[in-house]
Amino acid sequence: MKRKSTITHTSNIYNDVEHEDQQDRLSSLPDVLLIYIFSFIDTKLALQSQILSKRWVNLWTLLPVLNFDYSFLQRFDHFIHKVLTYRNASIKLDALNIKLTDYNTMATVFNYALVNRVSNLSIDTSDYLTKYRPIQCLNGTDSLRKLELKGMFEFGRFSVCSGLVKLRLERVKIVESDPFSCFPNLKELCLVNCKVGFDLAVLEVIGFELLRLTISSCFYHPVPYEKLVLLTPKLKVLEISGLIPMSFEACELPGLDTVHIDCCFSFVRSFDRIVQQPDEEEQKVNLIKMFWCIRNAKCIHLSPSTVKLLSLSHEKLVEEPCPFVNLKVLNLIPPPNKPVGELHSSVATYLLKGSPRAVVKSLPR
Repeated sequence: MKRKSTITHTSNIYNDVEHEDQQDRLSSLPDVLLIYIFSFIDTKLALQSQILSKRWVNLWTLLPVLNFDYSFLQRFDHFIHKVLTYRNASIKLDALNIKLTDYNTMATVFNYALVNRVSNLSIDTSDYLTKYRPIQCLNGTDSLRKLELKGMFEFGRFSVCSGLVKLRLERVKIVESDPFSCFPNLKELCLVNCKVGFDLAVLEVIGFELLRLTISSCFYHPVPYEKLVLLTPKLKVLEISGLIPMSFEACELPGLDTVHIDCCFSFVRSFDRIVQQPDEEEQKVNLIKMFWCIRNAKCIHLSPSTVKLLSLSHEKLVEEPCPFVNLKVLNLIPPPNKPVGELHSSVATYLLKGSPRAVVKSLPR
């Protein structure tokens, strides 16, 4: 009898667990947590959730984050208009992320974000490839803190945006030589696959509060940009990949801590006159000139292609003075799945001339 009682008790436990698993635990979550979850999914899916529970009918109107992806809908512009019109205006919109192909809809969303003091704005028009279209902020704002633009935008000077601290531009055409000084509190700037207008011979990065600057594979269509000027006295981290600018100027960078350089250069000579890439020797000269502008750096990370570029002529490295006097760490990144080669030794000897006590590493970035 005792054994039968035990079996019955165990069976009841299993039944309780099974019953628990069949319950709708999602509906029991508080509104605050549900809104937080919905903020990570596309707004269309968040809106469709109202069919699951009467309690969720107006929940989407309280979202502080809106995510729009044109691939989800046919009448995308109509859907966006409805959402922006009927959302609860008393709830502050913290972030707006949108991927679209229509320029007019993009302009509407951009202006809506500025008027409604959105803090974080991300616009992706990378599938809209017909021609560059301008994007402007004529009235300025102090609420926008993070801005990401991806696609064929013409990026010029904005009115002053005093609150912006992070700016990321990808595949954007820069049409002004000094487009960043209107962001006086900018701390992070990232330029990826951008290009400079044909009539611009120089790009100026002016940012008195800028701490981190990333320039990746930019400004070499159809020829490399001629001059890069940095007026960034507080800069701590500099990342450059792609072709080295033909001329590099920078103010004194006393706080520069870390520099990553990846000179993505084709060592196979091209006979395509349209591309007009500089040869290896030109790039090496440009790179060594740039070293003098970043001479206060404490940590230098060089990619395999950069090391190879430097090691092309050993004799010149021996004769060439090296500007680095504060160097603490030199990281010569080895090629993937390959041991550290002998070419590192001549490069290391050159770079350590002014900082013989610096630690030399060969670690992946």
